[in-house]
Amino acid sequence: MHELALDNRKLKELIKKCRHFSIKPLDLPSYERGIKQNQNVRELLSELVDAAVQDLLALSSDEKKSLVKSFPPAIGMFSDLDTSQNDEKELRRIAVYYIVAELHRSNFSFKAIVNENIDNSTVFQIFPELKERLDKDNLLFIDGELIMHDYGIEYKDYIIQYHRFLRSRYLSYSNSGFLGRWITYYQKTQSFNQFRIAIDHHSTLKSKEEYDQILEFDTWYGPAFDPEKLDDPNYVGLTLLGRNKNSLFEHEYKLHRTEFFWSFRDGIKTFETEEISDDGQWYDCYYFNKYVHSERNITQKVTRHVDGAVKVYFKTDYANRKSANLPNKDSYTKIKLWRIDGNVDLENWINLITFFYKGNEMVYEYFDPVGFEDKFELRVRDFEAWKKQQES
Repeated sequence: MHELALDNRKLKELIKKCRHFSIKPLDLPSYERGIKQNQNVRELLSELVDAAVQDLLALSSDEKKSLVKSFPPAIGMFSDLDTSQNDEKELRRIAVYYIVAELHRSNFSFKAIVNENIDNSTVFQIFPELKERLDKDNLLFIDGELIMHDYGIEYKDYIIQYHRFLRSRYLSYSNSGFLGRWITYYQKTQSFNQFRIAIDHHSTLKSKEEYDQILEFDTWYGPAFDPEKLDDPNYVGLTLLGRNKNSLFEHEYKLHRTEFFWSFRDGIKTFETEEISDDGQWYDCYYFNKYVHSERNITQKVTRHVDGAVKVYFKTDYANRKSANLPNKDSYTKIKLWRIDGNVDLENWINLITFFYKGNEMVYEYFDPVGFEDKFELRVRDFEAWKKQQES
């Protein structure tokens, strides 16, 4: 793979400015074209693009093609670049997306996230007192001093961002569908429930005034749930639901199946669910599967605990996980993202789990198969079947 000889000092400065102004890597083409305005960012980007174009002129068509193929999948799918000729306009596009890819790699190093060391936490450098609020899983205890928003945690006029694994597809904005409901439930039940959540230790802290709130909106539905057998100690075992590959959900998030497992011991029913990513849905050298664990005291009829996490698997070992089922303990590591202890009512238990699994319709299908059929029309659930229906 060929690399362009960019000025490393200027590239680092551009990365720093983009983080400060919350500019996503894929926004850079708009700044280069002048559609979006930030003079400091645009001037620095223009200098880097000019230098990159000169390097590209010296490359053959195959070398440019190799360069473009090296872009992360999240970048390559948007670029649609022509590497067959030395047209100046197209070379500038390649140069811009090369810089986009560099920013993406810097912003989304999944190795750094998986192996995170909080000793050099940006948050703790400014607010060392928050370190005392962490539990053994590095979750932050929430209380009245920390004001929860869908997009981050407000503390002393600054915004602390949530963990990257609480973002849509782990890449973009916060999963506001889940976080909004998690916060609402915290506000209603904080007097008798204990709440903890994971934060991004290495994002740039921003003052409340300069923070631009950006939310992603989806059409998603919270299911109802029939609790008839919830406290039955004999109602245990494994349920598997597979992803319909004709589903429109597959275009957003490639999943193979979702596993739901109930067990019972000493008066406690334990619930586990894990989504199984499909081949190709990997990041760096890892597969990430969202996972939920919960405990219910069936004598007291109380759901006393629920937490959400991401299980991390090496790409080279993932076939072993895909061929096994819950209860499975073979992940490389597990990163906890949120936790609630106390007495979690069933409606909110279901809603929080469903919205945590954003982009996974199988969780909704498990809790409410009839509602799933009603809410998601055939065009969404099975696009090929819908097309045949229209043709007939």
